[in-house]
Amino acid sequence: MTEPVPTTFGADRAHEVLSVGPEPTNLAEVVEAVVLAVPGVSRLDGGRFGGFGTYLPGHRVTGVRIDDDGTEVHIVVSGIEPVPTTAGRVQRAVSAIAPMPVHVHVEDIDVP
Repeated sequence: MTEPVPTTFGADRAHEVLSVGPEPTNLAEVVEAVVLAVPGVSRLDGGRFGGFGTYLPGHRVTGVRIDDDGTEVHIVVSGIEPVPTTAGRVQRAVSAIAPMPVHVHVEDIDVP
């Protein structure tokens, strides 16, 4: 049997996620790590033309934008969990670490 998926994903879980692997150097990288750890998220998405993201020296964080208006995240969900449940988990997780408001855009669903 599979374990039940937790219904909350907040700052405590975000710190747990960030303690594994190399330490992110930018808030966009932290948001990326937290979002990808949320159950039901397959990947971040760059939008229709692939240009949505945060440009950093030497690389880009696809699907995350942080500015004076808040935080925007574009995701692809797995389809295993209900889409609103996954989007809500992402919104709560990102709200714990990034500027408000947090907008979550579900770009696609990966059908198993």
